[in-house]
Amino acid sequence: MALVLISLAWLLSMASVALWVAPWWGIGAILVGSVPLVYAKFGRQGVVTLLAAATLALVGGWRFEQWQDRAAPDIARYVGQKVELEGEVASEPDPGLATASYEVEVRFVTLAGERRPSRGKVRISVNQYAEYLPGTGVRLSGKVEEPPVFPDFDYRSYLARRGVVGTMYFPRVEVTSDPGRWGPGRNLAEARLNLQHSLERSLPEPEASLGAGVAFGRDGNIPDDLYGDFRTTGLAHIVAVSGSNVTLVTALTFLVTVPLFGRRWALIPAVFTVGSYLLIAGLSPSVMRAGVMALVFLLGTYLGRQQSTLSALGAAAVAMTAWSPAVARDLGFQLSLSATAGLVVFGPWIRWALHRAANRRFLRTAIPGLAVDVAALTLSATVATLPITWVNFGQVSLVGPVANVVVEPAFVLAFWLSAGTAVAGLLNASAGQALGLLAYYPLAFTTSVARGAANLPLASLSVPSASGNAAFFGYAVLAALGWPAYRRLARTAQPTVIRTDRRRRRSLLLAASAGACAVLVIPISLLPGRGPGAFEMTVLDVGQGDAILLTTPSGRRFLVDGGPSGIELARQLGAVLPHWSRGIEGVFVTHPQEDHIAGVPEILDRYHVKLQRDTGVAGAIASYAEYRKRSGDRIEVHAGDSFDADGVRFEVLWPPADYPTDDLNNTSIILRVTYGEIRFLLTGDSEGPAQRALMAMTDVSAAVLKVPHHGSKTTDPAFLAAVNPVVAVIPVGADNRFGHPSPETLDALAAVMVWRTDQSGRVTIRSDGKRLTVTTQR
Repeated sequence: MALVLISLAWLLSMASVALWVAPWWGIGAILVGSVPLVYAKFGRQGVVTLLAAATLALVGGWRFEQWQDRAAPDIARYVGQKVELEGEVASEPDPGLATASYEVEVRFVTLAGERRPSRGKVRISVNQYAEYLPGTGVRLSGKVEEPPVFPDFDYRSYLARRGVVGTMYFPRVEVTSDPGRWGPGRNLAEARLNLQHSLERSLPEPEASLGAGVAFGRDGNIPDDLYGDFRTTGLAHIVAVSGSNVTLVTALTFLVTVPLFGRRWALIPAVFTVGSYLLIAGLSPSVMRAGVMALVFLLGTYLGRQQSTLSALGAAAVAMTAWSPAVARDLGFQLSLSATAGLVVFGPWIRWALHRAANRRFLRTAIPGLAVDVAALTLSATVATLPITWVNFGQVSLVGPVANVVVEPAFVLAFWLSAGTAVAGLLNASAGQALGLLAYYPLAFTTSVARGAANLPLASLSVPSASGNAAFFGYAVLAALGWPAYRRLARTAQPTVIRTDRRRRRSLLLAASAGACAVLVIPISLLPGRGPGAFEMTVLDVGQGDAILLTTPSGRRFLVDGGPSGIELARQLGAVLPHWSRGIEGVFVTHPQEDHIAGVPEILDRYHVKLQRDTGVAGAIASYAEYRKRSGDRIEVHAGDSFDADGVRFEVLWPPADYPTDDLNNTSIILRVTYGEIRFLLTGDSEGPAQRALMAMTDVSAAVLKVPHHGSKTTDPAFLAAVNPVVAVIPVGADNRFGHPSPETLDALAAVMVWRTDQSGRVTIRSDGKRLTVTTQR
């Protein structure tokens, strides 16, 4: 008990400095001033405890204030200037849509020809396929910018807490030294990236990114809208590198294995869970903190000593924040500490109450005891983290408690199956894909619950005015409620043990499981295996770029271009392909420009692509170099080349083999696809000169037209008239800086049914060879 109070004094002192700019000695002074009252109430022993708490409060407040008032890193002096920096990569890649970001620890700066020592970190944004491992020496040339502050997110303060004071957007990067083959930082980062790539080859999006977030904290590729749904439903903690994650998984693993192996031996798989998480999540400071929280809770659960567990948790929190006061401002640490404390303080009471409710006669066979235990753990962690999620995410989830109870069992399965899929995929691609078939279901279930619950009326309440003071008040209320629970629970809260008809319950569970599998597996996994039964052209919504999926009646798939972003293309393909489909018949690259080729290298890694087709025209961009490096079997195609697949005719109409290569847009492949009586014309970024030359060579009429160059005014109106389409599709990004599509092109298509991806999202045109059907999905 004394250790708990002393730990609270330490944390309260830090909170007073952070929230109220109080002097470092403030809480300590208040505690010292309370000595007479404490002596009168609790005597000499109470005074000893109070003075120990006051001493720790003074040390904690001083330590935190010293950290908070530390001088800005030297590199901050160069914000706004063009410089040359030398340093080392200090982080793993943080992916964006078309970029990768790294933190670089600066050692030297060169300005106006003078090289001088410096310190601090900058965050650089580079090409999406650039990969550097921690410890790699780099020389950067470019302008150091001040990090921005967004309306809903103080990005500058977030980076400052990590020691980052400047950003560089696409600097020139020169690698000056390799980190060496053997080194803990390098090897762990490389292992984590390999595990992530293994998941990406075994699972579609967004399940692959969710699995990476759940299993080892690599959540950077989760779509923003899905992450928003996780926040709305109170599920954001499952993809954070925090003790709330690993503690829940560890506790549930322990509970599941106790009936199988007994309490003593169940400790082994639970400890193995913690160790596995620490290894695959990278042994970073945040991960180590999460592991400590999980071990503290596990030890207390194993020993059955609630008070000892909370004392150990308090001691761990003091040690962590004393070593690095920045930890106190870390969201992962805050979630870890509050969730674990909630499991210790509220968990047994909630479990007792739920068991009492479940012991009613009509619920005895319907609710297994393990389900009650899972619900108790989930609810206690949700309640304990509520003030933090309120402050950090600007909302309070009203569906969060129920959503967490529903998702948590699937989350445990997702954790183990995702980790297993990643490891199996490294050993053998087929094994990874086979295990990925199982991992898909709990991951997809989790995303479905998040999306469905987020769309419910009043799923959450926005609280934009929430602050640290609100969180402090929330925890004051929770502490008032938790204190009697902590003091009295071990003696009073014992659930009633009731015998149940195990055979009947088992039969009901098996029947329900079989029914759920049939409902899920048949439409999701089995029916798509037959193919669409018609020809489909799907114009994917990849932003300002082209990516078109062509599917034959029996399900053979061809991709034309890849758009500007590998992850966005993977998400679009994940939405339209069966989850088990990891193969693409062929890829056409119309021409080597970022908005057409940049997504292709990613797909060559994630999917088995039998053949790539391009014109052989080279591009002076990093994405083209990646495409050539990753491409396997490829052939060059020109006007006159053709082939048939499943009753569908593919014809390359343009460019001729001898066409000049200095104008990349006009070297775009123009592809005609014919199924039955219907023609589809895909025109890349071709412009007037190529279009007029093609009209002179052949009949260009088609029922469906992919409008050239995103609807740019470079299209010849006569070409649009010669095509005379029934349906035209314009792949274009919303609010793009080029002003596409142009009013001139839209006027020329006034009599045509026009669909735009910026307005309608993904556009699918289906044909039985005689008729057309158009559907859209955002």
